[in-house]
Amino acid sequence: MNHDKHVERIDALTGCANLLAFLETFSARLASQTDAAFSLLLIDLNNFMFFNNQHGQARGDSVLHWVGIVLQDTGLPAYRLGDDEFLLSLEDEDPVKSEQIARSVFERLNRESKQFEIVNPASVILIHFQKEKLEVADLWIAISDALFDAKVFGDRGFLVNTYTHASAINNYQLSVINMLTERLLSLANRLDDTHQIAYLDPVTQLPNSIAGERELKRAIETSERTKAEFSILFIDGDNLRFYNDISYSAGDNMLRRLAALLSSHLRPGDFIARWRVGDEFLVLLPGTTREDALIVAERLRSQVESISQTWEIPITISLGIAIYPLHGVTVEELLLAVEKAAKQSKDHGKNQITVFE
Repeated sequence: MNHDKHVERIDALTGCANLLAFLETFSARLASQTDAAFSLLLIDLNNFMFFNNQHGQARGDSVLHWVGIVLQDTGLPAYRLGDDEFLLSLEDEDPVKSEQIARSVFERLNRESKQFEIVNPASVILIHFQKEKLEVADLWIAISDALFDAKVFGDRGFLVNTYTHASAINNYQLSVINMLTERLLSLANRLDDTHQIAYLDPVTQLPNSIAGERELKRAIETSERTKAEFSILFIDGDNLRFYNDISYSAGDNMLRRLAALLSSHLRPGDFIARWRVGDEFLVLLPGTTREDALIVAERLRSQVESISQTWEIPITISLGIAIYPLHGVTVEELLLAVEKAAKQSKDHGKNQITVFE
């Protein structure tokens, strides 16, 4: 489950990891690795600015999204470094195998680019790194050199480069690049801390209502592109105020146990947030039909009823279900529908599930 505790490391348009994720991953790797050989596959779209100006940003975004799909289909870590620059991380030390992967990506990009009426869509450069101690600055130098070679000497096609630390620019420039990288990562950590305060519920450590609305908006935008439906559960605790009658500390402890119980019975990829500051929770179920949402909801209802029998005061939950786009296509419409459904469950006796009608 994505609890959204960190500043995003995913590029929303392409689904690839972003520049920050690349810096964090390779900074940690180069600081701890035992000088293992590896390769990076750099993809630079040719004349992309001209394409955007000629065909419009929406068409350009479609191209970027397609490139992201091509790279993620390799099953390798994929990053979007800039507007039209992507990168794959190849762990295999065998340069022949790495070159086979690189050529297959290059051929697919050229083959499928016909749908966008693009000829020679991308420069694809395979960069081999030797078994030597490297720094993040070495990667940037290698990438910069590779882009230059592709544009000046490679006719914007397929190239294979080998990088060694000895070929780097002077030590002062290396130190400047590394210092800038460290500052960027430090800023990301501070943003993470701020993000946690803004979007995390302090009691349950789940995302809060603000994060829940953001995730719902994101789910709607994704489903608009993919034409896939998804489901929402609204969970309302039944008579949980009895715990607060003991003490507010007892109420908070019960909410933490309930949050952990609900989270443990959701699927990878599902999202749960504490809603407002009471005993309510919002769950997003991507790619889930009405029938499957009922199965998930019943699992949560029955588990809470059963497992809480061992708690100081047994509890139950009432649930509402709404489906996108059947019951709404905006955040407001879907929340209104799912809250109404949960209220019907409460009004009709509690400890039950209602699908919005």
